[in-house]
Amino acid sequence: MQFKPLKRRTRHFWVVTGICGGIAVTFLVMLWTGKELGAIQHLETYTEDFRMSFGRHALIDTNLLLVGIDRPEYSVNSGSFSEEEVAQNPDLRLLQKNWPWSRKIWAQLITKLADAKAKVIVIDLVFGAEGDGDEELRAALDKYRSQIVIGCNIHDLGNNRGDSMTLDVPNPTVLSESSTNLFGYDDRIGYVNIWPDDDEVLRYARYRLDSENSGYLVPKGAVLESMDARAIRKYGFPEKIPATTGNVRFRFAKEDGAGYHIHPLSDIFSPKTWQVNYQNGEFFRGKIVMVGPTADIFQDFHKIPGLAKMVLHKRVFQSQMLGPEIHLNIIGAALHGEFLTELEPYQEQLAIAIAGLMATLLSFLVRLPFRRLGMLVMIGLAYLYISLWVFDHFNLIIPIARPVLVLTISGVMALGYDYFREQVERTRVRKNFERYVSKNIVKELLDNQESYLHSLEGVRRPVCILFSDVRGFTTMTESADPGLLVKQLNEYFGEMVTVVFANEGTLDKFIGDAVMAVWGNILTPEQEKDPQRQEKDARNAVSTALAMKRSLAKLNVDWKKRGMQELRIGIGINHGDVICGNMGSSEKMETTVIGDAVNTASRLEGLTKKFHLDLLLGESTARLVKDRFILRTVGLIQPKGKTVPAEVFTVLGELGANADAILMKWNQDYEAGVRLFRSRSFVAAIQQFEICLAEKPNDPLCEIYIEECNLLIKSPPPESWNGAFVMTEK
Repeated sequence: MQFKPLKRRTRHFWVVTGICGGIAVTFLVMLWTGKELGAIQHLETYTEDFRMSFGRHALIDTNLLLVGIDRPEYSVNSGSFSEEEVAQNPDLRLLQKNWPWSRKIWAQLITKLADAKAKVIVIDLVFGAEGDGDEELRAALDKYRSQIVIGCNIHDLGNNRGDSMTLDVPNPTVLSESSTNLFGYDDRIGYVNIWPDDDEVLRYARYRLDSENSGYLVPKGAVLESMDARAIRKYGFPEKIPATTGNVRFRFAKEDGAGYHIHPLSDIFSPKTWQVNYQNGEFFRGKIVMVGPTADIFQDFHKIPGLAKMVLHKRVFQSQMLGPEIHLNIIGAALHGEFLTELEPYQEQLAIAIAGLMATLLSFLVRLPFRRLGMLVMIGLAYLYISLWVFDHFNLIIPIARPVLVLTISGVMALGYDYFREQVERTRVRKNFERYVSKNIVKELLDNQESYLHSLEGVRRPVCILFSDVRGFTTMTESADPGLLVKQLNEYFGEMVTVVFANEGTLDKFIGDAVMAVWGNILTPEQEKDPQRQEKDARNAVSTALAMKRSLAKLNVDWKKRGMQELRIGIGINHGDVICGNMGSSEKMETTVIGDAVNTASRLEGLTKKFHLDLLLGESTARLVKDRFILRTVGLIQPKGKTVPAEVFTVLGELGANADAILMKWNQDYEAGVRLFRSRSFVAAIQQFEICLAEKPNDPLCEIYIEECNLLIKSPPPESWNGAFVMTEK
């Protein structure tokens, strides 16, 4: 029997470990095989975008400027320029034309910005078709070759059919064919493409392409740089360009809740704004100027992570950003090292394994369900905070969804197993409890939530109370070995409690070495209606007392063999009305009974010392059990503080076919002596008690009565004497 709890603990350990470990392994296998549920992948992506939105943003680089190609009709006809100013400025007049504008505009723009000492001028256009003003544009591109970057465009990248990949380059009228047919030879050209993930959200940049990641569009051994990489190189920081030809994740820039400010292209050509807003071009000195389409008619918007908003002409685009601004973000990320690193696969696997281990440890260390749930939430929130802190300070994206899911699912399932295990244990406890207490009483205690036991209210009921106490226990504690004494006392309590439960009693409490038991305080509806309930309670209480005496006798035999001191007990039983209820403080409550009947039972137990007996019954109890037990009158007892004496009895044995006839005859002789004593026939009473002593030498009650008779012969009692023993102490 002693090994069962250990086996249960071992089984619990392996089951909980199996649950948490199994969930962690399941996630690891899905991650290894790439057969992960789409919902988990989407959740992981969402957590990453959450950090992009609410985490730290890169700062806006004031050396990166965005010149916006606005709607043609808005650029000049918005009222910002007077008719006279437009009439006197040929460039503004060109802007009034329909799109596409004459390429003379771009030539003029390049010249104006280059003369203003702009470090790099990036035009987010391809100029693939022949157009008006190509000669002027070509001349400007040649003249300011070291400062200019324009775009080319790649089609169908990613289908891995190399023959279907095409590259749109500037028209030969803009750049000579010798400049565009060899990759990497003309540093004025870079691809403008930005490729989103499968959900159409842009999270990565590609600064360089080779033959392997371009569908073999780029010749083997050659490298094609993006427009952004070209701009960085011409800005004087080629070492800032990532060496990889793969995807690079970057941090978007935002400051004071906004992105890069858009400078309208038309303002560049207005003498007034050029002077006032741009200090005659000094504003552009040493900077990278990105020129690109910003009008909504160009539809150059791309989804980005998070909840960023961009307001453009009273239109709001959720989680979108202009293509030219994205290029500035990509350039700024390289210049300032705002790249984001993701964990290696083995590191993410380690995080999942640690989450499973934490769930396992939590299941063992925290037993209270709500506290464990709270700990799971706290650990999850702490992990979220750490992931955001690491994202902000170390540019590291650590996985959130998978580890948190493993932690949560493992913790909840382990908690569910504990709940199931607890229910099984409760069932086991109920069955064990029912071995000692009737099923009805177990049901009342465990299942009846409306019972007074579950409330703060009391109820008055007639009950039977038993007190038992070890004689001379205080003296024993002064000389006995503490360990042996505790062991002996535990053996004693174990037997006594078993007897109480076997007779349908309720163990009210232990009071030091004393035991208090009650019958009738916890009742089922059927017992409430039983007219014989009080008689049954009293009989059970007396049967318990007799069984206690028998059990103690067996224990004493065993203790004597083991060289241990024998114990003696005194038992008092009384019946009467008491108040039953939950009593105590808000910090500790216990179900008990209070009332005069309880006090009387305790006093009866104390009187066993006075009369040298081990069991005393109150008068009310005796009336209820007189037909089942051989009762012996102890006497009329008037306790201290009481004015009315009460009959007290002890029990000699059980009535019935097996009753001891000789004992019953001897008891009749004894009772005759008591009657003679109360009728003041003290000499005759002495003779009667001596007859009883002849049959049972050293009987304490007979000796007490003989001593009392001799005292009363010498000093006759008053007329009001009723034969009672008056107690001078409680």
